Amino acid sequence: MISTLEKSEFRGVIPPLLSTFDDREDIDLERFSCELHYMRNVGIKVAVVGGSTGEGDTLKPEEVASLVESAASQKLRAIAGIITTTTRDAIHRGVLARDAGACAIMLAPPIYFMASDEALDNYLRDVASGTGLPIVFYNGFASKPALLRRLAAIPGVIAIKEPSVESVAELVQTIGAGVPIAIGSDTANLAGLALGAHAVISGINTVIPKECLEIYLACERGDYVTARKILDRTAQLHRLLAVLMNFPSRVKYAVNLQGRDVGYARRPNAPLSHEDQVAIRNELDKIGLLRLPIA
Repeated sequence: MISTLEKSEFRGVIPPLLSTFDDREDIDLERFSCELHYMRNVGIKVAVVGGSTGEGDTLKPEEVASLVESAASQKLRAIAGIITTTTRDAIHRGVLARDAGACAIMLAPPIYFMASDEALDNYLRDVASGTGLPIVFYNGFASKPALLRRLAAIPGVIAIKEPSVESVAELVQTIGAGVPIAIGSDTANLAGLALGAHAVISGINTVIPKECLEIYLACERGDYVTARKILDRTAQLHRLLAVLMNFPSRVKYAVNLQGRDVGYARRPNAPLSHEDQVAIRNELDKIGLLRLPIA
């Protein structure tokens, strides 16, 4: 029986893992297993499976569960991403993930239409009750801190992922002592950590987890000079990847170039333009991470 994630465990660098597919766009567990092994060797202990970086919006419930099961089998604490439109489907996905070994779920707001404050409150309560798993709420629709404080008080909510640095500052100062806050901004994670964020969850963690972990550990020591030096070395890569258009293809291209075979994104995500490929390849080469001359 997998133990559920405690608030005290919600710390550090938590990469949103890539979902790996074969040439038919079916889940490729062999590729996924290699990526899990890499993450564990780097020092990652907790990861998100099926989040937005992992193309969670394209995954069937059973696919998320299979990825969670693979992660749990390699002793990685797996937070299952839930990106859907209805409470019923969110609970179904959460139950399957729980039975596969998830220790928590990262719940995004219902997609397509924006829910009212009351509906979002009920959504979290119903999913927490229906799955029995702790919830990390991902503030994907930029809800204001006042609403996030209300949601953080719901039984079962153990953390908030917030992309905005300004909101991170307010949340850390108002509820951070009781509910951990994760910064989720590829280009401003160091700023969030300096403001007191407890964890980092963003796509760049998946691309260069070793460097992101070094930044986090430096911040934990209070050594922001070292953290800044590491960030300055990799900052342009952060900026090149922090583009919503074709984001899954962008991230996978950067990972593949480092010699970690994660395949390609599901359609309609398309291969990157030649210009984007050259920019990412040149930046990885500049910082010494280029391993494969993939076109």
